[in-house]
Amino acid sequence: MSAPLRITERAVGEIVFLHLDGHLVFDEGDRILRERVIQLVDAGSRSLLIDLHDVSYIDSGGIGALVEMYIYVTRRGGRFVLLRPSHVADRVLHITHLTSTFQIFEEEAAAVRSLSAPAG
Repeated sequence: MSAPLRITERAVGEIVFLHLDGHLVFDEGDRILRERVIQLVDAGSRSLLIDLHDVSYIDSGGIGALVEMYIYVTRRGGRFVLLRPSHVADRVLHITHLTSTFQIFEEEAAAVRSLSAPAG
């Protein structure tokens, strides 16, 4: 049985944390993530931290959503980083060679420092 994707959101200053829990998969999961990121960016958010610690399954649709949202955010002058990928998510990020594309942090404090630093 599929575990639907749930997104818990919190803001720390200008940084919006999106904690993903469940399956980040084609159709429902990727749609939920895309819609929320677009809403946040359209509302003015420019620093997004995506916590993947509780992602229990990710497929090509989920990876595609992460890449698409990374491009969407960065083309609008924002920053999109990943935090604490689960074993499953980390494995897929390595297999797809996306570890060189995304900034990935294991510690929240390091991710916050990175997002708080001037871009460039």
